[in-house]
Amino acid sequence: WQRGGYKLVLSGPKKICEDLKAAYSKGGKYEFEVMTMPKIYGVPWECTIVEKVEELPANKEEPIVCGKVASGCRIAFDLGKSDVKTVAVKDGEVLDSAETEWDVTNPDPQYHYDVIVKAMKATAAKLPGPVEAIGGSATGAVSANSEATWCDCFPNVPPDVYKEKVVPIFNVIAKNEFGGVPIKVINDGEVTAVAGGQMIGEGCLFGISLGSSEGSG
Repeated sequence: WQRGGYKLVLSGPKKICEDLKAAYSKGGKYEFEVMTMPKIYGVPWECTIVEKVEELPANKEEPIVCGKVASGCRIAFDLGKSDVKTVAVKDGEVLDSAETEWDVTNPDPQYHYDVIVKAMKATAAKLPGPVEAIGGSATGAVSANSEATWCDCFPNVPPDVYKEKVVPIFNVIAKNEFGGVPIKVINDGEVTAVAGGQMIGEGCLFGISLGSSEGSG
């Protein structure tokens, strides 16, 4: 996905709108999205048709600004479905990187917490000083506040436990394990666009992340 939402509003030729509404309904072609978006936004999915174009809601974009400074001692991580990748950086220079295998099917959030923290601390140990900031990427939907709103790296964690333990996991790690240093986590597809921006320096970029699943940003 590059877009998400809890409501789809359509306007146009009747047949096309009706076909799209059927596709974005339970039992339709995009049933997965219909069942997943409520997990991300916390409200039931809805698809409606309006008669006039003027009745459509206005376009709304809320860009997320990511820092580009890499001074001092920093670590970064990437959560994939096969492993946890970690990197240690000092003043923009990579000092160490590692890949730690994990079992994303484990239903215990404490297991995931421990694996991520162990990997991060092992890499952070290669820095000459304490960690000053953390950057991260993950599959699925990550909020502007670095919350794991819906990440498919934790597919078997029960919904009620997920909301309590997994949604705040990144901020909890920064606070409890690294002294509350700043942390910023975004979707892995968005990371590719940010990386492209760093490399090229200008223009509008579209990033695609290819791993166990495909992400874009």
